[in-house]
Amino acid sequence: MRGPAFPRRVRVGRVVFRDPLCTCALLYILLYFDSSGFLRLGLLAAALHECGHILVFALLFGRLPVVEVTMTGLCMRVGGTHLTPGRRFVLAAAGPGMNALLAAVWYARASARLTVWGAAFLAANVLTGAFNLLPIPPLDGAQMLGACWEAARKKLQSAPK
Repeated sequence: MRGPAFPRRVRVGRVVFRDPLCTCALLYILLYFDSSGFLRLGLLAAALHECGHILVFALLFGRLPVVEVTMTGLCMRVGGTHLTPGRRFVLAAAGPGMNALLAAVWYARASARLTVWGAAFLAANVLTGAFNLLPIPPLDGAQMLGACWEAARKKLQSAPK
């Protein structure tokens, strides 16, 4: 006799939840033990990072992308969308750019009186943006490096011999 089957994917509009039961359970446990509240700030920085990608995607293509929520985080799926190297670079840079913009605005706003929460939000944005700039797939740094490599390769191939 088989037990209840839990859905591996749940789709709500343009958002896809992979392994929603495990993801929600893990998130609940982490948030339950987050007495300092710093995890919440990190999750907020990660969500705002993805909002940067989503905003630029919507500006470039006039529609919202599919966003996948997994136990390892949020990921924007652009399968089937033709991305030139320039657009791919801009789209990948939008997330770290959003974190850098938020960090700069937060620093300017809080420089007169920086609280623990303000410093934590500033640090969460700096760390999220910097981590995503690492050239490791599927992070933004690898996408940006790949776009630069593709553009340079195309330029070399089209150059007169």
